[in-house]
Amino acid sequence: MIESFIFNIFFDLALISLPIAFLLSRKRNLKKTLQELGFGKINGLSLLKKSLLLFVALIISSIILSTAFGFFGLNDLNLVAESIKKISPIIPLFLMIVILRVISEEIFFRGFLVEKIGIVASSGVFALFHIGYGSIAEIIGAFALGLILAKAFQLNKNLYPNILAHAAYNAIALGAIFLV
Repeated sequence: MIESFIFNIFFDLALISLPIAFLLSRKRNLKKTLQELGFGKINGLSLLKKSLLLFVALIISSIILSTAFGFFGLNDLNLVAESIKKISPIIPLFLMIVILRVISEEIFFRGFLVEKIGIVASSGVFALFHIGYGSIAEIIGAFALGLILAKAFQLNKNLYPNILAHAAYNAIALGAIFLV
């Protein structure tokens, strides 16, 4: 269990480090690199509004997907819950998945890959990174939600709404896993 948790932390740190190192090697300016990745200024009200709209879009899409998975007999999301419960006790797991994992995924998949390979391809890579759960529904869901997150990033040119909405979504998903 602890080995899996440590692996996940190193994995997340790699997702954060690779795009920053790549961009820094080209620009040699941390401020420009962080801005290019989507860490620009945004006023509080705009951040709240964009984050809330994105969060609602993620939840509605997730409900639609879950309904479709159930209808077509593809709902194997219990595999995701089983995998997550094996990683770590709830508090460190919560911190890892809701904070570190969200930041790393948003930096790598949206801030870095969307500009390099586009919305669809970055969402495809995002989906493939969820293959370890062994769930078809998780892969399809990650692709669909990745499309929403990627389009939001492309429209907003800012990662902060993505990070807040994604963190809230993951917090609810974790709550559902451990409380249901």
